[in-house]
Amino acid sequence: MSLTKNAHAQSLEALIDRISAGSDPKEKGPEVARITLWDGRIVTGSYYHGKKRPDMTVRTEIIWDDEKLKPLVHALLSTRKQFITSTGSHDTVCTLRWAIQGTARREHKAAA
Repeated sequence: MSLTKNAHAQSLEALIDRISAGSDPKEKGPEVARITLWDGRIVTGSYYHGKKRPDMTVRTEIIWDDEKLKPLVHALLSTRKQFITSTGSHDTVCTLRWAIQGTARREHKAAA
């Protein structure tokens, strides 16, 4: 399963699954992934060609060990710290910068 450009994640686990799925190779970019979160914020994945080394590198097209991805996603959600993943090998390497946009919606509960 590859990540579709416009996806939704209703939980942290779903977000990690979406990011670890890899991008659709047909997407031209620069933004290849856009995930709307349960709280209204949007996580984006864009092609990265800069000099910063990736925060996570795997030689497969999918990140199978999402335990290594969890700290990066937690930091993205809590401190807005962007991270870079590099997946694949040889001529199929995909390097993405993950960022977050927007402000979390707060649910208002009526006073009882």
